[in-house]
Amino acid sequence: MASLHKKWLLPLLLFSPLAQAEPSALRIGVSDTDAAPIAVLSEDGAALTGGLARDLGTLLADEMGMKPQFTLLARRRVEPSIETGKVDIICNANPDWYSNSARLGWSHEIYPLVERVLSLKSQPTIRQFDDLAGKRIGTIHGYHYPALEYLWASNRSERTTEARFDLLFKSLEKRLSDAAVVTELTYVWWARGHAQEAANFRIHPLVVSSQPTMCALSLHSPIKLDALNRAIERLHKSGRLKTLMSRYLWQE
Repeated sequence: MASLHKKWLLPLLLFSPLAQAEPSALRIGVSDTDAAPIAVLSEDGAALTGGLARDLGTLLADEMGMKPQFTLLARRRVEPSIETGKVDIICNANPDWYSNSARLGWSHEIYPLVERVLSLKSQPTIRQFDDLAGKRIGTIHGYHYPALEYLWASNRSERTTEARFDLLFKSLEKRLSDAAVVTELTYVWWARGHAQEAANFRIHPLVVSSQPTMCALSLHSPIKLDALNRAIERLHKSGRLKTLMSRYLWQE
């Protein structure tokens, strides 16, 4: 009799609601060098606690009926981790930023990474690059600004550099620079945490650069590129992605 009970027990367990499989994990890699608001880390820098990478990964996993699983990666481990399949996807990515991009899958665009011109409110509106002639332009050391090179090469404007994003504001306040190039995402994040100080500045219509961001997909992942793209398309069409990005992008 005992053996008969065992024969019936397995089918009952398989079809029991308690035995139904948990949603599979969407393994999402995040570089520990991605600054806020892309990645917001714990005080010790060991855990991802918030930011766009987390919000976007959670939204994408939900759309695909999966459970988000985040892995914080040292910058030198980003490319090998996605190529070898340690993680399924890494978003806030672009093929131009990866030396192994040809060995990865690339999704449709998710959002643009935009650089804009910032100044004190007293400055006249800057709508085109020539409006920057004669101005000292604050930039981040080590960054490249191809659209502005002609101004510097012809000595029509002066480039000043700072080591960190927050120092660009100090330079503007002290009149050490007349304008600064800032990443829209980073500025919006800073401005919402420093509303009183941000009231002294203005973002101008001129876009210095705009690069598409997407998700890099490991070719070793069980997730197919078509399925990933369909999920991204649904998020665009439903407005869920727009709602998420409204918390991070500059609103005119």
